[in-house]
Amino acid sequence: MKKALFIIVILAAVLGQVGIAYGETNTPTIRSGTGVVIDSSTGEVLFQKNKDEQAFPASLTKLMTAILLEDHVADGAWMTASKKATQQEVSNFVFNMKIGEKMQKEEALRALLVISANDVAMMIAEHIGGDEAAFAAMMNTRAASIGMTHTHFVTPNGLHDPQHYTTTYDLALLAKEAMKYPAIMEAMGTEKTEVKTDQRSVVIKDRSLIFQNPIALGGKTGFTNQAGNTLIEYMKKDNKTVIAVVMKSSRGNEYQDVQTIGNYGLDHLDVQMLFQKGDSVGETTFYGENVQGVLGNSYVLTKRKDDGAVYTYSPVFTPWQSGQKTIIAGEVIGDYQIKKNGKLLTQIPIVSAKEVVHAEPSPTSNEVSQSSSSTYWPFWVAAGIVLFALGIYLNLSRREKAASDQGAGA
Repeated sequence: MKKALFIIVILAAVLGQVGIAYGETNTPTIRSGTGVVIDSSTGEVLFQKNKDEQAFPASLTKLMTAILLEDHVADGAWMTASKKATQQEVSNFVFNMKIGEKMQKEEALRALLVISANDVAMMIAEHIGGDEAAFAAMMNTRAASIGMTHTHFVTPNGLHDPQHYTTTYDLALLAKEAMKYPAIMEAMGTEKTEVKTDQRSVVIKDRSLIFQNPIALGGKTGFTNQAGNTLIEYMKKDNKTVIAVVMKSSRGNEYQDVQTIGNYGLDHLDVQMLFQKGDSVGETTFYGENVQGVLGNSYVLTKRKDDGAVYTYSPVFTPWQSGQKTIIAGEVIGDYQIKKNGKLLTQIPIVSAKEVVHAEPSPTSNEVSQSSSSTYWPFWVAAGIVLFALGIYLNLSRREKAASDQGAGA
């Protein structure tokens, strides 16, 4: 009996330890100094460890350089490597540019994100900003525009500078912004490709462990002696996508930590198909005629499983333009606003379900007669007054003449 009781106690202790380590309700422990996971759709924080602690990003910086490349350089445009660009610390042993070598935008983007080319990052910076300092100012302006409040950029490639810093949360916001750029996402999801310059063609390969994660969509690594290992990964499972970031990590731990917190975030997300494209969401009027509004897109809401927030939904129709006579079927006529605890979360375009044409009514002859009469009545009143006054004047003149004639005859 005592032996059986002993075995039960041991099993309970072991199972209890397993629950603590892997239980869904337990927050994971990571070795990296700072880390965060956000919902890629809403930006909600699902896990964090020192998310606002400043640290050195190393080559994760190149994600901002890639965004500015997409924003400011036309597709197919050529860039030229300067002496300064070729003097950057070597980041790989496969592809390094020569002074005067030229590269098109699309090739540069892949070299930047697949093999983290420091020289290509500087070439991009000089092409867009003229020099490194001007480009850094552009980086900081763009960072501020997406809410990166604890960030200051100095270099386009992340090579160490004590004034070049950010946080894991700010980098998560940067990674969320990057999702708006298909070319950037494609490059971060590419393990092996070919890049060309005006002088050669080279096969390049991302040698990180990102692509060993079966649910990773892609990502970016970074390392300097001062920063340690840094990592961003996009992870997707069951129609849910999260962004996981760690900094102040060490070789090997960054991948394990990102997968641990990424899976934790995914497990704590709930997915709800709230609205389907074409759902009716209200109506407005156009010259007295009802115009039915329907959703232009479907919308899937992802939120924490324990989320107690209050969500509200309301259509906001756009005022008609002055002189507008026609509404085309499918024309955007407003936005369907989704709010979380009173704060705008997102909005879905509302489009017209049908075409509506407003035609001015043709005036009738009676309407013309009435219109003419009503238009000229002041003229007729004035004319009457003048004729009346003229009659009085003529009558008085006759009387005065008659009186004068009588006086002369006497």
